[in-house]
Amino acid sequence: MTTTVTRRVRPGHETAYEEFLEGIIAAASRFRGYLGVEVFRPAAGGDEYRTVYRFDSSENLRRWLDSDERASWLEHAEPHAVGPMRTQFLTGLESWFTLGAQPATPPPPPRKMALLTWITIFPLLTVIVTVLGPLLDGVALVPRLAITTAVMVPLMTWVVMPRVTRLLRGWLYPSTSA
Repeated sequence: MTTTVTRRVRPGHETAYEEFLEGIIAAASRFRGYLGVEVFRPAAGGDEYRTVYRFDSSENLRRWLDSDERASWLEHAEPHAVGPMRTQFLTGLESWFTLGAQPATPPPPPRKMALLTWITIFPLLTVIVTVLGPLLDGVALVPRLAITTAVMVPLMTWVVMPRVTRLLRGWLYPSTSA
């Protein structure tokens, strides 16, 4: 489960906001189910930070979002922020290519998304079929495909694509990577 938090930062408060980010990220990392966080800083002359939090389940994400510790950290950010915090929840496939997108930034071109998806799925599917093949010998085609995709989709969604997207964000979002 992924949530994005977008905040505008007052001019001259960037250092204080960066310190806030260090603290809130450290706090989030101690919560059960934490998978990682990524911060997209504003482009030159901009003021909008986007923070993407990943947790292994909606329950663990909700535990973090509703925690007193998070609420306390958010109070620390208020003197440095302009306007309200915007939060968006993403699940499954929709989060594969939205991590680098900032509010006014379009998603990557479809050709890049298609190419990266194929480049990622092909080796992952090859490994899964190689590993599961002997275990599924004799299983009919449709159940075998159901098992294979039941393994592949969660791996793509929560393990592989977040890392690949982060690794290749400069190629996916050449004008917004910092």
